[in-house]
This record gives sequence, structure tokens and C-alpha cells, in this order.
Amino acid sequence: MKSESISKHFQTLSQQRSLFTHEIQFLSQEKLWNRKEDGKWSIGEHLYHLYLITRMLKVATKFSLVLIPFAKMKRNKPFSTEIHDIYAEYKEKKGRGMKAPSILIPPKKIRYSMDMKELEQLLLNETNNLKALVKNIEEDIAGHIVFFDPIAKYPNLIQAIQLLAIHEKHHFTIIENNYKTMLEFSMKI
Repeated sequence: MKSESISKHFQTLSQQRSLFTHEIQFLSQEKLWNRKEDGKWSIGEHLYHLYLITRMLKVATKFSLVLIPFAKMKRNKPFSTEIHDIYAEYKEKKGRGMKAPSILIPPKKIRYSMDMKELEQLLLNETNNLKALVKNIEEDIAGHIVFFDPIAKYPNLIQAIQLLAIHEKHHFTIIENNYKTMLEFSMKI
């Protein structure tokens, strides 16, 4: 990876996924896809949502690569390599979590169609595709490839990768809070 910051953010992503998936690796299909309450996603739906957002970032990155010539012209200007937690900020301001856009909502047909290993592999494959796409982009170029995302205040490529990790941690926390007793019970078995 040519960008140290992107590499660092991918490492964060990998570490938190590893810890989380270790906790839930032995969940049965029923527990993986069972919704705790109506209108709330199951663990499997959360994981599929994470796959969808990773895929969306990969597609957005592909389109943003046309900005490389412009980014090269700005390469000597300062850029940020970190971004704040927009999800926590939103919840603090609005008193509720962000609603996912329809393209990031897991389709109903996905429920019970995959097991934990398949979901993990789907997410891993998409992440590896994203990594391959950005591996040769230098840090001072990546810092000037900006995404049209007003909610996240127009993050650059480096910040977008970090935002992916922040977003996943946000969902892992929701899952842990919503399914704490089930996860604790699963760990004892």
C-alpha cells in the first residue's frame, strides 16, 4: 500500500472485524438472521449492510479515480488523514441513528440465504477489491481525491476508508448492545 494512512485504516478495519467475527462465528442460522424486534435488523442484515457500503465505496472510488490528474496538481497542499465519527455526531444532534439510503438496505430475500462464513467472505472479498483499487495511490494524491458526500463533509479517499472502519464499529456496537444476552449465551456454549 503506497499510502500509510490508508494502510493504517485498513488495519483498523481488519482488527475490529477479526475481534467481532470471533465473537459471533458460532451463531446458528436462526440466531444470525433472527430479528430482536420488528423494524430492527438482524445480525446477518447488519453484516450484509456493511458489505453493501463497502461495495458502494469501491464503486465511488472507481469513479473518483478520474480525479487523479487534479489531485496531482494539488499534491503539495495540506490534507487531512483523519475524520471524526459522523454517526456519533448525528446521534448526538438528532437523538437517533442515521437512516440508511435504500441502496444500502439489505433486501428481504437475503435473510437466511447465507451463513456466517459466507457473509464474512462476501465482506472480505469486497474489501480486498477495494484495497486492490487503492493500493498504488500515493498518500498525497489520495488526500486530494474528494467524494461528493455532504453528510460526511466531503471526505477524501483516506478519510473515506477510515469512515468505513468507523461505520463498521458503529454497527458492531449496535449488534453487541442489541444482542448482548444472546451473544453471551452463545459464547458459553
